[in-house]
Amino acid sequence: MAPADHETLASYLERWLVLQRTRLEPSSWESYYWQIHGYLLPHLGDREVRELTVPLLERVYVDLLTGGGRYGQPLAKRTVAYAHMVLHKALADGVRAGELSDNPAVRARLPRVDLRSDATDDPPRIWDAGEVRRFMDLTRDDELGDLWAVALGTGMRRGELLALRWSDVDLDVPSLHVSAGITWIGDRPRLKTTKTRNRRRLHLDERTAGAIARQPRRAPNPHPVVFTQPDGSPWHTQTISDRWRRQWPGLDLPRIRLHDLRHVHATLLLAAGVSIKVVSERLGHRTIAMTMDLYAHVLPAMDEEAADAFGSLLDDHATRES
Repeated sequence: MAPADHETLASYLERWLVLQRTRLEPSSWESYYWQIHGYLLPHLGDREVRELTVPLLERVYVDLLTGGGRYGQPLAKRTVAYAHMVLHKALADGVRAGELSDNPAVRARLPRVDLRSDATDDPPRIWDAGEVRRFMDLTRDDELGDLWAVALGTGMRRGELLALRWSDVDLDVPSLHVSAGITWIGDRPRLKTTKTRNRRRLHLDERTAGAIARQPRRAPNPHPVVFTQPDGSPWHTQTISDRWRRQWPGLDLPRIRLHDLRHVHATLLLAAGVSIKVVSERLGHRTIAMTMDLYAHVLPAMDEEAADAFGSLLDDHATRES
């Protein structure tokens, strides 16, 4: 029997993670780290590797699906699949190196049904314009109120917002360039520039530009980003998500996720008649087809409005001729 078979899975995966630091992009390594420490080790860390079996892994996947998230909430099926992928790769590397005699993850099957209450084919939850105005009024004086306002005004992703640098902003136009995202490796932030084809310029409305202009240029700041903590350091992505969730008891509004602010931005633009190509470019989607699939629920209403507008044009023309 190979030596690693007698190790606990926790010990084996920690050794494996050390090796992956030199083989993976930092953001990928961090993602593997959180999958292992957040999902795999709490359920399997004390087990010896030789004790891992197909039935055991399949039970753990069900446990993760039904209550493996924060506060015992169900996990998304794709999250469980990602945890399985990390475990599969780690064990496969051990078999390949001759450390492990078997990889039961090869034969373990994932759950097929997503049990989350919000895991449906329904469109994303969004606010209308009135709810957006109410939210911005309620959070105007909050420490992160301007960050929420820029998220709503640009549709930027969380990591893009926190990586926004002063060098990316032109308040005279006003506009900004989305050119980087932020990831955290342990307690160290890392700004990773986007590929050239994904770098995009966003024009800003007056309210959104004002939210950026109000940010103090704090020092010291090794990463000259716009949104910083009081000591000048960048915000951690998880801290921002936690702060978003904690504000809800004081808000009389339909509860949505931080990521849903992108959907709010896009849906309001589409409803106002903005070209779907422009919306797609603002969101940084790879293709217009992706945008159309995501916002298919908005398009029928737009099509009806287009038909009414065309009819009105003909009616007006007929009236002028008569």
